[in-house]
Amino acid sequence: MQNIRDLRKRIRSIENIRRITSAMEKIAAARLFRAKTSLANSKPYAAALEQIARDLLNSQPEAVYPLTVKNQDGYVLAILVTSDRGLCGGYNTRVIQKAAEFADTTGRDRVKFMALGRKGADFLRKHHYEILESHVNLPASLPRSYTEEIGRRVIDLYVAKEVSEVHLIATEFASIAIHIPKVRMILPVELSPEPGRNYMNYSYEPDPAAITTSILPRLVRTRVWSGVMESMVSEHAARMFMMERATKNTDDMIAALVMVMNKARQSAITRELTDIVGAAETMA
Repeated sequence: MQNIRDLRKRIRSIENIRRITSAMEKIAAARLFRAKTSLANSKPYAAALEQIARDLLNSQPEAVYPLTVKNQDGYVLAILVTSDRGLCGGYNTRVIQKAAEFADTTGRDRVKFMALGRKGADFLRKHHYEILESHVNLPASLPRSYTEEIGRRVIDLYVAKEVSEVHLIATEFASIAIHIPKVRMILPVELSPEPGRNYMNYSYEPDPAAITTSILPRLVRTRVWSGVMESMVSEHAARMFMMERATKNTDDMIAALVMVMNKARQSAITRELTDIVGAAETMA
């Protein structure tokens, strides 16, 4: 039987851990709420922008724009989105594995990475992948200006024909416990026509070419923003879920240790009573 004093120390230690995991769960829940709200508020704009761009491109099938034509030369740029910190289950592992599979399929010598998040950057550096840029210590509430700058950088590389394709490797949020790593092509912009929709009955002011030239860069930057934000939503959800499970596990451990401690106390009391009764009988 374990010493009662040692059991009390273990219980206090686990209670301290429980306080930490519970606090981290609450912080992750608050960040998740803010990120989900920001993503939900941006979705109508992103959907409308996508639809307008689709209408414009399919109403002028002969037009050629730099962001819609695939470059024949140049490397493939992959934007890998991970977290800066751990304690979020398999969130980082799954998306990193997806990035490694993408590099192997595409050809490792053809792929360069832009890493957003320390975990992804560390993995790429350790396994000798070519890193074009790395962005670490990302703010918890990521401002749109941050991804806007990344979007502009990506567009400049593509227009300069240094890059043949741009892909975003990030995590799609399905539910609190389910997060799916996916590869989305950002450039070139490909928007297939919707079946049965007539794209020739629109009148544009100014001309369609001027509007398209203005909208396509916004569409690319919005795609980057949406992908990064959805990945951050998944990160906060994964961390909240894991901390919730950790807190429950500490509760179970404390309950089990309390039971062991109570049995030890009961055994100690029984032994003392036995000694007292034995001594009394001997004296009698």
